[in-house]
Amino acid sequence: MVVLIYPFLGLAALGFLAVLVVHVASLFGTPSLFEHFLKWLGPGVFVVWLPTILVMNRLTREFKQKDIWRAALRGCPEWFRRAVWGILGYGWFGSFALPLLYGGGMNAPGNKARSMSAILLTLYLIATAVLYSATRTEKIDESRRCLNGHLVSPIAKYCEECGAPIRVR
Repeated sequence: MVVLIYPFLGLAALGFLAVLVVHVASLFGTPSLFEHFLKWLGPGVFVVWLPTILVMNRLTREFKQKDIWRAALRGCPEWFRRAVWGILGYGWFGSFALPLLYGGGMNAPGNKARSMSAILLTLYLIATAVLYSATRTEKIDESRRCLNGHLVSPIAKYCEECGAPIRVR
């Protein structure tokens, strides 16, 4: 199953990098680059998001709704999780506040490119993070044991069976 994730992970990472280039170009006043790549980057989100949703359902199946993002991103390093939340915040800022700062309203070509690429940036990074997490979680989940050797859930801080702390590896 993990082998099938790698092509979509590569596409998501490539899409993120391409949108990042387009977004930076639009910030510096070159929105025409966005219009050329939109025919590939827009539909590309759907190509990587279908497997992302399926993988995320598998990763979060045994967790409560409030822990869904902790469960989905548990295979990512801490810096990657923080980057996801930072880019998510920037996506909101970039799609709503940047057009106001640059002026001209949402219909200005530069503002449209900036706001759409900020949204696409967020979507591609979330897909990359969830798919990356899925490639790492099997190894992490199998090695999580308490000090007494009991297998514990991936986001537990203490053993559900005996209450002992989790063994750190």
